Amino acid sequence: MDTKETYSTTEAAEYLNTSVTSLEELIAAGELPAAKIGKAYVLQVAALRDYLRAETERQTAERREHARRVASGEMARSERPAVMTAAGAARARYGRRSKLPALPNP
Repeated sequence: MDTKETYSTTEAAEYLNTSVTSLEELIAAGELPAAKIGKAYVLQVAALRDYLRAETERQTAERREHARRVASGEMARSERPAVMTAAGAARARYGRRSKLPALPNP
């Protein structure tokens, strides 16, 4: 059993099965609580569990609403809107971070 109470961004990204870049976008957007200790972010495992639970419930509710609207004839199945993830919303709001250009070796 894992008894750690905090994760690094790499560990947290692995826990959420996402990239470190997406995780950092969630932190920057304020979707995930994190503390910067020195040069690195630290995330509480409990906060990651809460975020994952809330995101699962939100996305499930969206899928249920879509299924209800399709069943009632209000919407065609093909009209299904894409589920907006918090990382996607952060990218839409702030733009995707670009990598620094490679500099030539002297």
